[in-house]
Amino acid sequence: MMKVLLLWLLCLPVFAQEAQVLRGRVLDADTHQPVSSAQVGIAGNKLGTSTNQEGRFVLRVPAAYASTELAVALLGYQPYARPLPPLPGPELRIELKTSPTSLGTVAVSSSVTAIIREAVARIPRNYPTRTTRLTGFFRESDDNVTNHAYDYLGEGILLVEKPPYQHPSAQGQVQILQERRVDLRDTSRHQPPLPRIEWYAGPLVPHRFDFVHQRAEFLRASQFKNYQYRLTPQTTFQGRPVYVIAFGPRPGTDRANFAGELYIDEQSYAFVGAAWHRTPRGIRREHLLSFEATERAYRVDYQLYAGRWHLKSIWYNTLGQPLAGQTRRHLAEFLTTAIDTARAAPIPYPERAQYDDIFRLAPTPYDSAFWQHYTTLLPPSQLRLDLLDQGRQQQAEQLLKVPPKTPLAAETMPRPARHRWHSQLRYYYGAGLLPVQMRAAALGAVVAPAGYSFRAAGAGEVHEQAAASSFGFGMQVDLPWQLAVYYAARSAYGQLKGQGWEAGLNWAPNLNPHGRPIRARLALAYLSQELGYDLGTFDNPDEGLRLDNTKLAASRLALSLQSVTHALQPKIGLGVELGRFWEAVADLGYSWPLRTYSQLLVEEKRGFFRSSAALDLPAAEGQLTVDQQPATAAPWQLGRLLPSVGIVYRLR
Repeated sequence: MMKVLLLWLLCLPVFAQEAQVLRGRVLDADTHQPVSSAQVGIAGNKLGTSTNQEGRFVLRVPAAYASTELAVALLGYQPYARPLPPLPGPELRIELKTSPTSLGTVAVSSSVTAIIREAVARIPRNYPTRTTRLTGFFRESDDNVTNHAYDYLGEGILLVEKPPYQHPSAQGQVQILQERRVDLRDTSRHQPPLPRIEWYAGPLVPHRFDFVHQRAEFLRASQFKNYQYRLTPQTTFQGRPVYVIAFGPRPGTDRANFAGELYIDEQSYAFVGAAWHRTPRGIRREHLLSFEATERAYRVDYQLYAGRWHLKSIWYNTLGQPLAGQTRRHLAEFLTTAIDTARAAPIPYPERAQYDDIFRLAPTPYDSAFWQHYTTLLPPSQLRLDLLDQGRQQQAEQLLKVPPKTPLAAETMPRPARHRWHSQLRYYYGAGLLPVQMRAAALGAVVAPAGYSFRAAGAGEVHEQAAASSFGFGMQVDLPWQLAVYYAARSAYGQLKGQGWEAGLNWAPNLNPHGRPIRARLALAYLSQELGYDLGTFDNPDEGLRLDNTKLAASRLALSLQSVTHALQPKIGLGVELGRFWEAVADLGYSWPLRTYSQLLVEEKRGFFRSSAALDLPAAEGQLTVDQQPATAAPWQLGRLLPSVGIVYRLR
């Protein structure tokens, strides 16, 4: 008994340091209706959240901030500020009083566009000028508008590295600290794979739709000629007057992509927020080939902390219809829950979210308590009920349709083979140089097979050349231990033309495992390359002409001289990852010839399926002269060193 009591006493300090939970509901003081999207913050907005559609919020309050002030703010309402109540405690009821919709006559000494110009010019004074870190909550969902059935729900805790606002082209980073994906589709009905309805770049929403940092189109002076701006009745934010500027396409032009409202603090000229949407013309300009959107709407809010305005929340809604299917809604939301202005090391490259990332963790059943240790944006009660009901219905249908399996069998069920191959397959696009040992020479060739009327007598002059350009395409399949098998086809262009291919084994260890991947590339391949010179096109009077046991029925036949090289090719190179799916590579191969020979190539020039006959020299049906002397080999051959550069693309 004494041991148990001692253990309990030792644990008291630990429990005392745990964050307490503040639950509250924000209502309109006049109508007593819920107030959504209200900003809730403590410690001067260092920590905070926002209210959901029902006006409710949950905020985790660390012990160090238990004695700070609670502040609630929203456009059009008077500010609310009170000391935090003792925690834990009952749900806090907060009533916000509305501000006058207009503060009387708005004194504007210049045009509306001049207000926007001034607000843009003051961005370095109003927003962070060095990198800051935001911790936030992200949610995205996809549901059927008709029956409100959800296909998936993705959520995550994000660490957002925001670059300085005076550099609009600077790229920010995002790290996904915790995530989950709830897949609610009925997979037993063989529906399309999830990626067809899943959306890319969700975790990057805090950067993509930060209209102040991005200098959105409607803020650029170069676009003012396409927009019409007008002042509407003022409002307030945190007791300060705010300009409300409505904008949309200027009559007579269709170049504007957006319409909406801007909210600008009258004293500091800081952008407090904005709500806008794409115009029908703006939607068409997006060229969403697999999705016909009818609405693309956005809302972004900022909050004041330590004298600077920081991103608070983003709401991004899309309505539309896939190429085949019912109208769908995609909703993405981001909420900042903590602000850190201290200098910190950049997010390591391997941990950064990238544009093509989606929530890839194995789907999990919906659990309403999953985020109980984090501050998040509370989902509406109806959404939670819908997800729970849909999840239970899905589980019941699967139990009825699928034979029961042991827990072990369920845990060890492999991924579909198609998904495994997608993650292992890569495509290659490249260009290179084919070194050529070639001297200037006069060529002559005659092909006159016995028993036929066809006769081709071609001539030409080749010039000295050191290399031929080439372009290639290939694919590779990744294997364990950083190995891969690959195949690539290439075409040579210029004075010498020809087709070639290589196949081999590649090893690409990562030389920089803690940063952007830099891979050494070591390979051994078998290579075959043709290099030919065109000697002319000739009429073919014989319908049944056969050369090298190949029937050539076309009325026009082309004659060329080509050298063919078969070789082993060891290669060394380097690859640098450009993105999660793209890699830039540079290789240098060494051709170790196994066999080299020359041919006279006769090809059909017309028809969809074209035949060709290759006559290895010396040949009874053809003769070759080089500088008017009989010859059996072309005056060129493939060199030894083969440099190339390219791009490798991974499917998944």
